[in-house]
Amino acid sequence: MERTKPDGSVAGRRRAVTVIAVGAVAIDSALLGLIAPLLPAIEQRTGAGDAALGLALAAYAVPIALLSLPLGRAADSIGRRWMLALGLLFVAAGSVLIALSDSIGVLMAARGVQGVGSAASWISALALVSDMAPPGRRGEALGVALGATSVGAIAGPALGGVTAQVLSFAAPFLISAGLALALVAAALIVLPRRAPQVRPALPALPTILEAVRSGAGAWGAAILLSSAAVLGLIEVVAPLDLEARLELSSAAIGGLFAGSIAVDALFAPFGGRWGDRRGRWAPAIAGLALTAASVVLLAILPGVAGAAIALVVYGSGFSLSMSASVPWLDESMAQGARGLAYGVQNLLYATGYIVGPIVGGVLLAGVGADLAYVLTAVVLGAGAVALLLARGSAR
Repeated sequence: MERTKPDGSVAGRRRAVTVIAVGAVAIDSALLGLIAPLLPAIEQRTGAGDAALGLALAAYAVPIALLSLPLGRAADSIGRRWMLALGLLFVAAGSVLIALSDSIGVLMAARGVQGVGSAASWISALALVSDMAPPGRRGEALGVALGATSVGAIAGPALGGVTAQVLSFAAPFLISAGLALALVAAALIVLPRRAPQVRPALPALPTILEAVRSGAGAWGAAILLSSAAVLGLIEVVAPLDLEARLELSSAAIGGLFAGSIAVDALFAPFGGRWGDRRGRWAPAIAGLALTAASVVLLAILPGVAGAAIALVVYGSGFSLSMSASVPWLDESMAQGARGLAYGVQNLLYATGYIVGPIVGGVLLAGVGADLAYVLTAVVLGAGAVALLLARGSAR
């Protein structure tokens, strides 16, 4: 009897910590795209052009790219609890600033503040999930957290579009700030006051280079980077294209993006099991091919129904690509550098998300939406073919 109670207490604490960490990861990833369906409203509110709107979307990812590696080291050395709480405070502050902004400069600065907070909280949250995972179930626990990342990335546009349409422009950002502050309070109450003081034995740069130079690590890094870039491009080009071509409201655009959520939730566990049983190659190739097909469908399918079909296909491709690339990259990293490992993944994702919206905005302003879709499909299709050839040579 005396042994059961501590075990139950530890399990309860573990679940509570995991819920907080997964919530933080979901908020961080939702903020990436929450602003996407509001781009037409921001264009009217600030007078910004397409290229400036792309920069505003990408501004969130700039500090993530710059700070992910040092914050990964800090999460190992100074502890997860305070890093997570401080990160969520920055997220809340940036969200309030966006709600109050009426110029593109203020909005860009506020997105940068959000990005600083996201970098700290995302890395700390995933490190916490890994720390608290039951013996032999770390992959399962991280799978739940990474699933929340995918769901948040797709749910963000839905939350932004619907709440802005029903309530006000400021509403989605104030809701995000409130959720972040609630998680801060929960983290300070629930999370362990002292985190393990871990100092990776290997220098950061050689550890990273060794990981990404390996076959699996190189492909994982490339797919993670490209998946984030395409997500950023789609979240700039598609909302503005749909608003101009079909005269859709922010709520309708958000609803179309929300259609990918159910597909992503369905494909994520399937892709993970597929990779575990048959290897990562097949879901990686299928993910790139489906993503390429989805952007072609955005260009050629007519009407709202066509856009919905294309975004559902996109959700399945994104899910399979992530379910292959994240384990590939994770398995290639050295042991004892857990915070650094998540810093590398965050850096790759953020870099892609910086490039994607900028390229999307430039292409949209320069050549139009249809050609932007076609060029994206060509790049993704070439990647799928290269991966297929590499798979053949690896056998």
